Parts: sequence; C-alpha cells; structure tokens
Amino acid sequence: MDAPVVFIVRFWIKPGSEDAVLAWLDGGHIAEVVGEPGFLWARRYRLDSESDDGWPAHVMIYGLASPEDLQNYFIGEAPKRFARQRAELGLDELLRVERDWGVEEFGV
Repeated sequence: MDAPVVFIVRFWIKPGSEDAVLAWLDGGHIAEVVGEPGFLWARRYRLDSESDDGWPAHVMIYGLASPEDLQNYFIGEAPKRFARQRAELGLDELLRVERDWGVEEFGV
C-alpha cells in the first residue's frame, strides 16, 4: 500500500449505531470514494480509543496518486453527494468527523 498522498478521516460513532454507519461505509461508500480519480486504496480501522463521552473511534486512510487528485476531489461533486447520502440516511447525528491529509516526505 504505497501512495505519495494520504487522506485521513478520523471519526467517532455514537454508541449503539456502529452497525448502521459501518453498513453504509462497507456497503458502498468506501468503494465509491476509491472509484474517484486518483484514489488508489482505502483501509478502515477501529481505534483503541473513544471520545470522553464514550463514542468509539475509527479511522479511514485513503491513498492517492497526487495532491492535485485530492484537491480535485475536494472541489468536485463527490463530497457533496456523500454529504447528501449521510443526511438522507440519518447518519450525521451518529458521527463526529475530522479530516486531514499529508504528502509523503522522502528520505525520512
């Protein structure tokens, strides 16, 4: 799993709601994101931590071919489409999300 750019989505799921959220992620959302131009792969992990109020933590890590691919994703239609999907499924109340990204530093 090599990629010069990673897009990291850390999220917390409301207790008792993991089945609904993970069904959406694993039932097509992850594949849709990886199908966007420049995305190479994705991995999902349950973290060994939770928020102060008990929401379990998870992370999605996406590998991309270039910083330009990630910027094009951000300004494209896909994030808006995914936001509509979350809202329609009632997932926004079940999730807390933080996003970050980075570029590989060679020689480290």
